[in-house]
Amino acid sequence: MATSANYTRLGLFIVAASVLIVSAVIWFGGVRGNKHEIEVETYFVDPVSGLDVGSAVNFRGVKIGSVKQISFVGAQYGDVAPEDRQTIWVKLALDERLIAMKDGNAKEHLKDLLDKGIHATVSASGVTGLSRIEMNFPKAKIVDKKISWKPRAITVPPAPSILQSAADSVQRILSQIDRMDLVDAWTNLIVTVRNAGAAFDNAGGLLDAQRGNVDEILSNLRDASSALRALADEVRSNPSLLLRDRSPEPLDETR
Repeated sequence: MATSANYTRLGLFIVAASVLIVSAVIWFGGVRGNKHEIEVETYFVDPVSGLDVGSAVNFRGVKIGSVKQISFVGAQYGDVAPEDRQTIWVKLALDERLIAMKDGNAKEHLKDLLDKGIHATVSASGVTGLSRIEMNFPKAKIVDKKISWKPRAITVPPAPSILQSAADSVQRILSQIDRMDLVDAWTNLIVTVRNAGAAFDNAGGLLDAQRGNVDEILSNLRDASSALRALADEVRSNPSLLLRDRSPEPLDETR
C-alpha cells in the first residue's frame, strides 16, 4: 500500500511539473515574442482572399510584422453602422524596432507615416494563392472611408489593390457599354457613311460638269508657258532687249 501511494504521489508530481514547465515556456515565449510588438488595425471593404493569420505585413517590400487576427468590424465593436458591420477587420502585429527607425517612438513615427498618406493593400504572393499586406504610399490620391466605429489602436486606412482597381475599371467600361444604345449608334454610323458617299458623288459630278472649263484653263496655261519660254530664250540670246522697249530704227544707208 505504501509503495502504491508513493507511485501515485510521484506521478502527480511529474504531471504537475510538466504542466508548470509547459506553462513557463509558453509564458516566457509569449512575453519575449510580444516584447517588441505594436498592435495596429486596418480594415477592408473588398474580400481578402488568401489572407490568413500569420501572413506577412510589408512596408515598402520589407517585412515588418504579420497578421495577428482577422474578423469583422461588427464582431469587434458594438456601436457600428449597419453598412460597416461586415467590413473586414484585421489586427496587425508590427515590430516596433522597424517602425521606430532606431531610438525613435514607434507610435509617433507611425502617426507621422499616416500623415504622409501611408495605406494598406492586400497583395497576392505569386501563384501560391496566399496574400500579404503591403503598406506603402499610393501615387493616386485616395479618399479614405469615413468609419462609424472608434478604433482601439492606431488604424491604417486601406487602399485598393492593383487587381481590384483593374477589375473596377473593367466593370465601369462594361456598365457604360450596357447603357449605350448600340442599335442607334449603328444606325447613325450607317447614315454618316451614306452621307459621306453622297458628298463624294456630288463632288465627282461637279468635276465632270466643269471638265471643259478646266481643259480650257489648262490649255491657256500651256500656251502662256510656251510664250514665256520663248521670251526667255530670246532674252538669253540678246540681253539688250531688256534695255529697249522695241527694235532700233534702221540707218539711212541701209534703207
